[in-house]
Amino acid sequence: MNNEKKSIVFDTGPIITFTLNELLWLLDDLQKKFGGDFLITEGVKHELITRPLRSKKYMFEAIRVNDQINEGVLKLLSDNEILPKARQLTDLANNCFKAEGKYIELVHQAEMETVAAGLHLNSTAIVIDERTSRMLIEEPYELAKMMEEKLHTKIEINENVLRKFKIETKGMKIIRSVELVIVAYEMGLLDRYVTSKGKIDNKMKKLLLESVLWALKLNGCAISKKNIDAILRLEK
Repeated sequence: MNNEKKSIVFDTGPIITFTLNELLWLLDDLQKKFGGDFLITEGVKHELITRPLRSKKYMFEAIRVNDQINEGVLKLLSDNEILPKARQLTDLANNCFKAEGKYIELVHQAEMETVAAGLHLNSTAIVIDERTSRMLIEEPYELAKMMEEKLHTKIEINENVLRKFKIETKGMKIIRSVELVIVAYEMGLLDRYVTSKGKIDNKMKKLLLESVLWALKLNGCAISKKNIDAILRLEK
């Protein structure tokens, strides 16, 4: 389906990463720069708001995310048109790999709701930090190798199911929260952390991107030290 308005669909993980790192405020500026909609599904809302509101530990985080919806920074998608596709993708994904005769549950439906929404709306991108989901779409055979090393057992690939999954998700662009933070850094949005009385502290500015990337890594984003070093070299 083609949609005249641009959109980016967010999975649960990136919003949590932004919230835990006190970067949720960035979404407003990034959304305005993008000039389209930042969207989440009902399943993602349940994981970000409904469930955490029952827990004292994450209640404040849930309230802050809910405020982003109330302010219109994040918009909520209806489930009606994406749930059937999400269920299909979840079923396919969880029947791609088998270990010791049993299929491996690789994804949860909320993640596939994000993918289904992106496909349905022909979105510019979807934002997913969860490595397994990203690799299943982008590098399924590398994922199988990684899982063999992790589980110390042979992974059988259901080629027929994997082929169907690849056809369904073809052309889907995936980005991580780290890419959005790099854009924010390049826009100067993070300079507020190294600015005092209108003057940027250049010594701290040099450490700013590295510090944010490590904060993301330590709070949920699947990025390696090698990736961080490569980004820092490019941004010098």
